[in-house]
Amino acid sequence: MAAVARGKGMRGMFLLELLCEEIPANALPSAREQLASQVSQALAEVGVVPSLLQVFSTCRRLALWMEGLPPATPERVEEVLGPPAAVAFAPDGSVTRAGEGFARAQGVAVEQLRVVETPKGKVVAAQRRTAGEPLPQVLGRILPHLIASLHFPKTMRWGEGEFVFVRPLHRLVALWGEGALNQVVPISLFGIRAGSATLGHRVVHPGEVQLLGIGSLQDYLQRLRAAGVEVDPQQRRQVFEQRAAALASEVGCQVRPDAELVAQHVELVEQPGLVRGALDSAWLALPEVVVATTLRHHQKCLMLEQDGRLAPYFLAVCDRPDDPQGHVRQGNQWVAEARLADAHFFYFQDLKTPLRDLAAKLRHVAFHTQRGSFAEKAERTGALALLMAQSLGLGHLAEPLRMASQLAKADLVSHMVGEFPELQGVMGGLYAKEEGYPEEVWRAIAEQYLPLGQEGAIPQSLTGALLGVADRLDTLAALFSVGEIPSGSKDPYALRRHAFGVVRICGEFPLALPLPDLAAWACQPFGGAGVNELRLFLRERERFFLEWQGVPTPVAEAILAARWGQVAEDWALARALAELWQEPVFVQLATAFKRVRNMVSKEGEGQWAPEVLQEVAEHQLASAVLEAEQALRTHCAQKAWREAWQVLAGLAEPLDRFFVEVLVMCPEPALRQARLGLLARIQALFLQLADLSKLQAAN
Repeated sequence: MAAVARGKGMRGMFLLELLCEEIPANALPSAREQLASQVSQALAEVGVVPSLLQVFSTCRRLALWMEGLPPATPERVEEVLGPPAAVAFAPDGSVTRAGEGFARAQGVAVEQLRVVETPKGKVVAAQRRTAGEPLPQVLGRILPHLIASLHFPKTMRWGEGEFVFVRPLHRLVALWGEGALNQVVPISLFGIRAGSATLGHRVVHPGEVQLLGIGSLQDYLQRLRAAGVEVDPQQRRQVFEQRAAALASEVGCQVRPDAELVAQHVELVEQPGLVRGALDSAWLALPEVVVATTLRHHQKCLMLEQDGRLAPYFLAVCDRPDDPQGHVRQGNQWVAEARLADAHFFYFQDLKTPLRDLAAKLRHVAFHTQRGSFAEKAERTGALALLMAQSLGLGHLAEPLRMASQLAKADLVSHMVGEFPELQGVMGGLYAKEEGYPEEVWRAIAEQYLPLGQEGAIPQSLTGALLGVADRLDTLAALFSVGEIPSGSKDPYALRRHAFGVVRICGEFPLALPLPDLAAWACQPFGGAGVNELRLFLRERERFFLEWQGVPTPVAEAILAARWGQVAEDWALARALAELWQEPVFVQLATAFKRVRNMVSKEGEGQWAPEVLQEVAEHQLASAVLEAEQALRTHCAQKAWREAWQVLAGLAEPLDRFFVEVLVMCPEPALRQARLGLLARIQALFLQLADLSKLQAAN
């Protein structure tokens, strides 16, 4: 439920409900937020602010409730700019034909024209008054366009192909009233005209539900609840959580926490229901991840556990409050047993074939039509991982990384991954562990795909982190080298996700690996093709990472304008600057540094010659710069970034005094060059950390 609360005191209410075919669960949270935001913004533009605006949804419907609405929009007064004053008025002050025409077009008397100052000079202006409109009429005009513009991950066409929305629309309710909803608002959407009745739950109450005459939001919620529909997602979540805890407690278990799956359950139903199923305990001999993935991924079932271990029970979601004949429970048990039987067979069949034999089959599995097989990719990944380890002084990991990279993709041709592709990497790690490979090897294989998404956990082992970065970089380099570069919203190979994974691991693990060098190493097998594009791509992903971690955009831009690629250092540096950047001394420093940059860029870097300087202010500044350089070297070596920023902050006062008392562009060539040399030295000092001129623009 998305809600926006405002001031109270007005009596108008409005209800909009769209009844559709089943809407995908992943589309609903965003749809609620979009609808709340866009309706609020559209009403604000016509001077209307509801006291309450709430959006609800189920798997079949999207509903908007508003109250505290005026009967009409307020009268609007707009100032319209016209021709230049010199054109509208003659030298003697009389109105010209141009002025008369402008006044006539705006519906005002010429005496009401006035002259205003604008960036383009003096122009004439007129105030145009627009009478208010009945609010139902306004809503009927803006809502169809607004709803049609909602963004969904996927949409459908229906009818003759002219209608496009997340799912075909079946009914539309649009009601207005003061004290009670007693007026149907004449809205038409996707060929459906608004009415006053919706439908209840398909099983519990398949008939019509009349909404005309309801007097409050609670009336609407209760009328739908009586028809088997819980339209409030928050209430559905609460029911799910309570029911899950009760069902688990009945068999002495606890629900294994799974916030992501519970969020899906909330969006999958109109009436929240859960049933408990039981498993043959023999299936628990399988690796726990196989059992959990089978039930969670394919059947969206919550797992139960006892003493931290998986229990032979699961909770399945159903779109009704009960399961009187046990069909839902039995159906889920049948499917679970069948899938686990398949998993059991595939798992033990795979154990009969060594990973090296599976890896040999990768010679016949294409990675990319222009970039060879997965076996060739494994060779490149291994070489890159070894190069990374050597650059970090981790030569002792050479053999584990070589073995892990050779076996990393072997499970792609296994029976288990063929049936359950989401287990790739995980199964390879399990099989390697079963075969007795060192922990450094099997952990690297198991963790190579982490993080799975933007928010997922990163590898925990050093070999896993190195292999994961090397694998992603090889994919990026291989595809960039043949021109497969994401553009706009197009990213068919999920390369943005790959690059973000590289940046996250380097920043959070951390790995002190420079991204520009990594790009060059990864592109080397392809003759360096695509390396410049890949570097820019990684730099952009680092900017996204910093902002994702809460770094203000101006701070991120200031850091990356001066340096990038050592993600962990850049992130620490950005965090330190983010704590200080709006303090007065940094605002002052950013302004002065922008002046330094502009002057050096325009006039050149001059020559460092402090003995040529004459004024006290410039000698003091030169001395302060030399002291700051030494202090900065020390703090940077110790990664003491806050102290490093404080060193630069100490230059604010002598730099300001310099610009007040010293004429940089003086007539004497040698002195001018020395002063420019001093500014260039300051610029180089600052750019070791950031380009503070970016902050000046933000402030």
